Amino acid sequence: MEDLKTKKLHFLLGTWTGNGNGKFPTITSFNYREILTFSIDGLNDLIHYEQKTWLTHNDTPSHWESGFIKPVENEENVFEILNSQDSGRVEVLKGKLISDGENHTIHFKMKLIQNDPRIVNSERIFTMQQDKLSYIVKMATKNTPEHQQHLESTLNRELL
Repeated sequence: MEDLKTKKLHFLLGTWTGNGNGKFPTITSFNYREILTFSIDGLNDLIHYEQKTWLTHNDTPSHWESGFIKPVENEENVFEILNSQDSGRVEVLKGKLISDGENHTIHFKMKLIQNDPRIVNSERIFTMQQDKLSYIVKMATKNTPEHQQHLESTLNRELL
């Protein structure tokens, strides 16, 4: 397991819970609660993740996605996140890990998006400080081509 490049991302492992908010010019703003889990199998150089959200005003399921984070071959500290979402959208984003040992940031930018003709561009910025994980999702659509923030969430690591 020492040779796994994803070992640099083991700070993500575990279950994270918290709240977030969503906004975009073409939708009504909303608040949600979230469970985000990162895990490994110990054999493959992959991290599996699953994200589930519920709208807070009525506790109905809002979003579900699952995917993998894997190292990019021959690029130091560069990873891809590959996911499929309950809407049918499939994304591949590529990002570089910046870390000072205590604080970590990965800025993923869209490489590929399929099954959602509305989306033109997307990115995700994950930041971890101590036991808080926050992220921002930005996107651009055909109807709103200016790249802007869509989601923001702050999550706390669940203790075992």
